[in-house]
Amino acid sequence: MMILWWLVGLCLAAALIYSTLILGEGTYFGRLVVRWIYSRGAAIYDRVRQPVTASDAALLVPPLRSALLHAPLAPALDVATGTGRVALLLAAEPWYSGAIVGLDLTPAMLAIARQKAVAAGVAERIEWLIGSGDRLQQWPAPRFGLVTCLEALEYFPRPRRAIAEMWRVLIPGGTLMISTWTPRYARWLPGKAWTAVKLVGMLHGLGAEAIETRPWQAGQYDLVLARKPKDTDPAPALPH
Repeated sequence: MMILWWLVGLCLAAALIYSTLILGEGTYFGRLVVRWIYSRGAAIYDRVRQPVTASDAALLVPPLRSALLHAPLAPALDVATGTGRVALLLAAEPWYSGAIVGLDLTPAMLAIARQKAVAAGVAERIEWLIGSGDRLQQWPAPRFGLVTCLEALEYFPRPRRAIAEMWRVLIPGGTLMISTWTPRYARWLPGKAWTAVKLVGMLHGLGAEAIETRPWQAGQYDLVLARKPKDTDPAPALPH
């Protein structure tokens, strides 16, 4: 019986470690732990994610193109850009000539993004900045026609504030695109993972229009897109 309890305990401990460090990527332990994990994994990040990112041209470029039709010359901001996934996709598209900013918390991830931009011949198109999505004070006024944030919202310490900040720096007519976990996967990160329903509810509260949800990545994520009305008033006070 004692051995059985030990086995149960080991299984529970393994499940906890998997949930908090593998699926949760340190999110329950705060910003510094998340940055440490990504710093340690930066060198292999693209290799691990390759099976997913291989379909980006087919699944991500069309919604990006549709979003920028409403603001074709405006700058674009990719929050939690990692190794430059969205920023590099935009820079490679001949139909888009706007400035591109890639923002990330982890210098090691940005270092790889810079190397990839140089290799692709688009280094001059993209500005790489260290920072967090819930602290966009470097842009006190709306600036971007497109703001994206993929596979990252669940790892922010203040996701509501991050959403409000990303919405604030959008120009009227600009588009916000954020990924959320599907309900099936969200239960693995209780209190952290956002579903499309939850995000759409907040976006309605911010006055968003043309809200659209698309399935993405084999049922693990949804993409939520929303447009800022052209007659939007200045942003209200930010949530904590």
